Amino acid sequence: MERPTITIEGKKYEMAKLTGRSWRVLAESSEAAPNYADADFIEQHAAFIAKFFDGVTVEDILEMPLEEILPTSAAIKKYVMEMLTAKFERLEKNSEAEKAQ
Repeated sequence: MERPTITIEGKKYEMAKLTGRSWRVLAESSEAAPNYADADFIEQHAAFIAKFFDGVTVEDILEMPLEEILPTSAAIKKYVMEMLTAKFERLEKNSEAEKAQ
């Protein structure tokens, strides 16, 4: 899967490289999942997105078309989970191969 991208004022940004902090941001976001009835529902998603793009602020995200914000948030979550799942699968296979030797 390709890293999610966003375009702000004609400039394309690619999601930053995942770090250990990326998992924490995702986990915290899942624990405090915003609800549609929350007045700051979109702001919470914008804050989540901004944490994954270097040089992008929450205000930048809030200037994006509304219909792009939730799909971008979902794409980031999916990307992080897919990258972690693939890494765990490789680690398990390597571990099983070592045990078989």
